[in-house]
Amino acid sequence: MITIPLSIAKYIRSMWMAEMIITYLYIDKQGDLVEWKGYPQHYGLTNLIAGQSAVEQVDFLDGMLNIPHTQILQFVSVGRGRSANVHIVPSEKGTYVLMFDATAEHDQQQKMQQQVNDLSLLSYRQSQLLQELEMARQSLAEEKYQLEQASELKSRFIATLSHELRTPLTSIVGYTKLLDEVQQADVREANYLSSVKSNANHLLSLIDNVLEQAKLEAGQIILQPSSCDIKQLFADLKSLFFPTAREKGLIFETDIHPNLPTRVILDELRFRQILINLISNALKFTQQGSVQMTLGWQSNRLEFAVKDTGPGISPQSQQRIFKAFHRDNTAQALPGVGLGLAISQQIITLMEGELKVESLPPFGSTFSGFVKAPLALHTIPNTVENTTFQASETTAKILVADDSIDIRTLMEIYLEEGGYTVISASNGAEAVEFALKNQPDLVLMDMQMPVINGYEAVQQLRTENFTQPIIALSGSTLVQDKNYALEVGCNHYLIKPVSPEDLLNNVEKNLLKK
Repeated sequence: MITIPLSIAKYIRSMWMAEMIITYLYIDKQGDLVEWKGYPQHYGLTNLIAGQSAVEQVDFLDGMLNIPHTQILQFVSVGRGRSANVHIVPSEKGTYVLMFDATAEHDQQQKMQQQVNDLSLLSYRQSQLLQELEMARQSLAEEKYQLEQASELKSRFIATLSHELRTPLTSIVGYTKLLDEVQQADVREANYLSSVKSNANHLLSLIDNVLEQAKLEAGQIILQPSSCDIKQLFADLKSLFFPTAREKGLIFETDIHPNLPTRVILDELRFRQILINLISNALKFTQQGSVQMTLGWQSNRLEFAVKDTGPGISPQSQQRIFKAFHRDNTAQALPGVGLGLAISQQIITLMEGELKVESLPPFGSTFSGFVKAPLALHTIPNTVENTTFQASETTAKILVADDSIDIRTLMEIYLEEGGYTVISASNGAEAVEFALKNQPDLVLMDMQMPVINGYEAVQQLRTENFTQPIIALSGSTLVQDKNYALEVGCNHYLIKPVSPEDLLNNVEKNLLKK
């Protein structure tokens, strides 16, 4: 065992006492201060007098003398901002008071307590924030639900409005076309029919634009890109607008760049709609000169331009021309509501492209832009389109289900002229009954009918193992209505009004797929 030298032990003891700043007081049985050692001045005890009352000199000792067992007073304030842990130890002859500096410990404890308090306050505030966030989340969830409900109501309103407007227009357009084909009347009556047909088509165009704008605002237009024969589309547009240009005495020019591929991937229906809007506007505003349509392709972009020699567009109007319902002063006397360009620009944005206008009155205008259109690398020949259904060889039986007698009669005329046998039903329940009883080769089903609607009727037929093609006939242009019709069992979806050519073409295609 190693013995520490006495000098070293004394040194260690002195250093330990200095570090702890120990002070002790000895008090006799009568409560008088007898002696003291250490550093009383460190604790503010600078005028101690032996033989006098200790309580009068050290106030925190009041009531603490002559106690039966040791007492420890923690963090006693002793002046000068210091704290001490005081041990009061009774003995046979009196009382010893030991004082240990606890200022650092007290400060640390206060600091820790402050941190605990701060943490508690922070926790409380966090709890409040969480409650506020939860309330905000619930409020946002409620607002989201209300917006979804409003959007759903708007969608239903659009679908209902579309159906209610398109159904009578189907009759107007269809019967006017039939009268125009069979009438042998004089020129005046022919002009009457032409006026009815022109205005009905104009009304249908306005309805389409208003409903299209509503769907764009509601975010309900979904692109459906596929392989598109862009050169054939270009040729179709040329054939469509050449007669109109000729009637106005205008030159209608078309220009295809040499690098234009045959097929690209894009939503053909929407791109056709854009070009029809631009070309229609150019022909409408141009009274003399020409309208030129240009198409090119590079870097997966289909580039287009429609240039006219019309009156041009003022710089002020160019800033607002793509806003809904804006009409330039030069357009006030012409038909339209100012939606075509707004719709075209929004659809082009959806197709990851842009549309811009350049004009210097009175020298005409040029609307140009591009849409994303990658090459279609693999093309599968469409054998159905190249095959003609021979109605004379096999007379197919068609069931027409529609609650409007005018629409049923019109569809019967179209189909019978195409060589088909027709039976009809006036509601969804009759459609199910007649289809199961007569087993027609194809069903033309209106989606909005009394008793049960077309969707329910189709579901019942498919449940009863009716496997023949069913073509939905609807006034709704909503994508979700079309998708739902196909989901419940329809093979195709036609939107009213439908031309006899489109009707017969779709009937033939679906019969050939059987």
